[in-house]
Amino acid sequence: MVAPLGDKKRIDVAVAVVFNHRGEVLWGCRPEGKPYAGYWEFPGGKVEAGETVWQALVRELREELDIECLAGARWFIVEHDYEHAHVRLHLYRVWTHRGEPKSLEGQQFAWANLNDPNFSPILPATAPLLPVLAQPRLMALSDFHADFDACSQRLQQGLSAVAEPVYVQFREPGLRGGALVKAFEQARRVVEPFKHGTLLINSATRQALLAAAADGLLDAGTVAAYPVHLTEQHLLEMQAPPSSGLAVWGASAHSEASLSKAHALGLRYAVVGAVKETPSHPGQEGLGWTGFEAMTEPARLPVFAIGGLSRADLHEACAHGAHGIAMMRQFD
Repeated sequence: MVAPLGDKKRIDVAVAVVFNHRGEVLWGCRPEGKPYAGYWEFPGGKVEAGETVWQALVRELREELDIECLAGARWFIVEHDYEHAHVRLHLYRVWTHRGEPKSLEGQQFAWANLNDPNFSPILPATAPLLPVLAQPRLMALSDFHADFDACSQRLQQGLSAVAEPVYVQFREPGLRGGALVKAFEQARRVVEPFKHGTLLINSATRQALLAAAADGLLDAGTVAAYPVHLTEQHLLEMQAPPSSGLAVWGASAHSEASLSKAHALGLRYAVVGAVKETPSHPGQEGLGWTGFEAMTEPARLPVFAIGGLSRADLHEACAHGAHGIAMMRQFD
């Protein structure tokens, strides 16, 4: 599918991130005679007139590598300006395929990790994506203000139960002063022994921690050492990408406008919900998976689903376009 964009044509490209049972992904090397020959990329190709993105992806992988894509889902969209065209990449995760890859167009291919493929050069549109694609699929939210001991136990059990990376968002709207500092120190003690756990601080909670630091209750430098997750209000108030001294990684974004703002600020992820009814919002109907998918379809960055979810919902969330899921009480 090609459309004009100023002086450049716009090309829609279906891109397949194909996973094997070891968690590796399939890479192809562009053959001689094509632009960027010798560069590594994810397989895929141009969406032709009358095709859906998934149909184009299935066709391209059959023609290029002789494999049949059986199950997968959209991930998010990336746009990139090349000299010859403006390319819109529709990333899809493929988790089930049939057949072993074969080189049908004279290209090299390899299975390799997302975060360390160990070869170069990588296509300019693809290289910056790797740390974003390799982010954790699981996010846990703290709730020390509800029950200090139960939250500690839940985080400890949850991190012990999984081997894959996890974001832990320290979010404590009900705590201030010494109680907040105690919860923060406990969160650090629980999370940091786990190499696969990464502690983030919610921006509203961060403000309260910095106020506690101003009162001499902790070192402000300790707070500043952790990446930040923006509340939706703070996301919408932010006028420019964060400075190099402030590591803002993600945000809550419960509307298409907020999702667009998160992308414009260069964030790594957004959190969208609530998908299901939650105890914190009784009687409030959730988006449902159909509503979640409709809201996040135009997203230009990975999106976590939140709201009444547990690890058992991870596959369904991914099937509806989520990067992963965020959980509070269900992370154990």
